[in-house]
Amino acid sequence: MCAWTGPGREVSSKAFMDELCSDVGGYRAFLRRLALQYFGWWVAIAGVPAVFLDHHRCESSMPYLAWCLYGGTVLAMLVMAVLMELTIVQRLGLLKAGELHVLQERRWRRPLASTVLWKLDSYTDMAFVFIARDCGSSLWWASLASIIFCTVFCQMLFNTCFACSDCDGELPESFGFVLLDFKLVNTAVRSVLPFDPDASDLPVAKPVTLKSSANLVGLEKVVGDVAQVCIQSLFLMSASAPHGFVIFSVIVGALNGCLSIALIAQDALQEESAVQARCARSWEVDRELEQGTVLAALAGEVKLVEEGTSSEMPPVLRDPGGPSPERLGRSMNDDMAML
Repeated sequence: MCAWTGPGREVSSKAFMDELCSDVGGYRAFLRRLALQYFGWWVAIAGVPAVFLDHHRCESSMPYLAWCLYGGTVLAMLVMAVLMELTIVQRLGLLKAGELHVLQERRWRRPLASTVLWKLDSYTDMAFVFIARDCGSSLWWASLASIIFCTVFCQMLFNTCFACSDCDGELPESFGFVLLDFKLVNTAVRSVLPFDPDASDLPVAKPVTLKSSANLVGLEKVVGDVAQVCIQSLFLMSASAPHGFVIFSVIVGALNGCLSIALIAQDALQEESAVQARCARSWEVDRELEQGTVLAALAGEVKLVEEGTSSEMPPVLRDPGGPSPERLGRSMNDDMAML
């Protein structure tokens, strides 16, 4: 459990999230909203291709007006999904009404671009199953199997279970929502954290952190993208005529995978640089402590030497107020002359 010590109070991660989610009914209600949006998106992208089945024929010859209507529907789905996620951010009090212009800031660009690309990529991958099946290609089985394994089991089932249990207690309490990978929500929450959820009270780093968990979820999606891009590329190579929608799907999948890898690499480099900076500061502190200890020891030895030398001198010489050696010598000569 991570804690933040403020002026006269201490806030745990659970208390912080409960206070942040008070307007949405608490953390559990907040987590349910995210899960419903997550599952709702997959239901939508499975239902829309079935409605627009004529657009996913092997040799589709639909008029441009029909394709414009189809493209407008997909675009409306993407906009609606982004706005629903921003609605949760607004309900948390992290985004005020009429402040959508803040999305132009640099810290919002990466999560926004990643969210749009991932949702578009997931839709095109689902639509490819209908296209390959209508073309009589057996690759639709491979594509469907990839979706079931990478999406249904790894992302929808495992990630949701780990999100409800905070990764079996490895993550800070009430922070399992990051595994659902709502990047806009994650960015908004991290921007107002009064503590570092990845900080450790031990001299070693935590084995599971929020960043490492988010990177693992990103790697899951990269594996799915690689599988889908390979399957769809094989379909294009074996097709008698190029299919524009499949080409577009391959491009979107490749862009999404490259962006995910770039974000993971950037986070890894930032974390490594932070670890090196902490090690450098610790080394400097240890060096200063060692130098202070050595100097203190040298000072003690000098003091002991001075005390030892002073104790070995004759009392007359140790007494700063007594006669000097020259005066003592002259007195002895005078006494001998008198004798």
